[in-house]
Amino acid sequence: KDSGRRAKICLDCHAPMAVIAGDFDLELGSSREGVPCEFCHGLVEVTMTDDGPRHRLEIGNIKRGTIAEADSPAHGVAYSELHKDSLLCAPCHEYVSEDGVSILSTYSEWKSSGSAERGVTCQNCHMEITEAEVVDPKVVRKSDAHVNLHEMPGGHSVQQLLKALDIKVRTDRKGDVLDVRVTVSNDGAGHAVPTGMPGRRIILSVDVNAGGGLTHEDQRIYGKSFKDAKGKRITHVGDYFGTGVLLEADTRIGPDEIRDEDFRFEIPEASSAYLTVRLHYEHAPQGEDEEMERVTFFTDRKLLRRGKSG
Repeated sequence: KDSGRRAKICLDCHAPMAVIAGDFDLELGSSREGVPCEFCHGLVEVTMTDDGPRHRLEIGNIKRGTIAEADSPAHGVAYSELHKDSLLCAPCHEYVSEDGVSILSTYSEWKSSGSAERGVTCQNCHMEITEAEVVDPKVVRKSDAHVNLHEMPGGHSVQQLLKALDIKVRTDRKGDVLDVRVTVSNDGAGHAVPTGMPGRRIILSVDVNAGGGLTHEDQRIYGKSFKDAKGKRITHVGDYFGTGVLLEADTRIGPDEIRDEDFRFEIPEASSAYLTVRLHYEHAPQGEDEEMERVTFFTDRKLLRRGKSG
């Protein structure tokens, strides 16, 4: 019974037409499409409640979008203010459990961010405007028409990660002590980094190699973790949607947040050293911690000559 409930929660966002059709075995072609045009362009209302977002969908010949005078030979069209608003994204990027615990919180993170105050929406960052008449990025561009691309890169995109975080590295050497300060600023994302599914992590790693086999390593991990009803940390994606789930820790970098991370290493005063600072993004596409994939999206390597700071 619980596994069926969790499957419906997953399908609500990953294959919404399957839920509408009651096709939980994904036998219909429309179910296997994942998130089709019909769903997003059929949304007519989204409201936020204490139990999370609620949406109203109208399936039919009318498709809704942001172009006021659009025309299509394939279906009717209607202009929609909702499709210009981040609220459109809330149904699949905000989830509150039956116990009232916020599991997915991307929309509410954005709502309280400086981006929201400045009028920068999800669509502004994740649906780039290009010169064309249709959304397919491979079509010939037309300078007299503009449309939002529908590639919608997210947390797995190196380009998006680089846009989200700014890194500054400072060092100070006094005697045999090397102090390193790494300033991580989330000045490019209108939500926490990382956001979305729990289990995604940003790892800041700092490595020092002074030669002669002398190495030091340290790191900081930014993520959101939960524990199940038995108090065990959750490592499988499906278990986040079980009952009795509680937040364990949230060390993510919030929107507009600046975080100073300090490290101290013992390096002989007479030795030069290589300092390497990296940012990694980790996620588990198959749903298990042991199947984590890691992408290194930032590297700063510098030579620290003896007695020098920088």
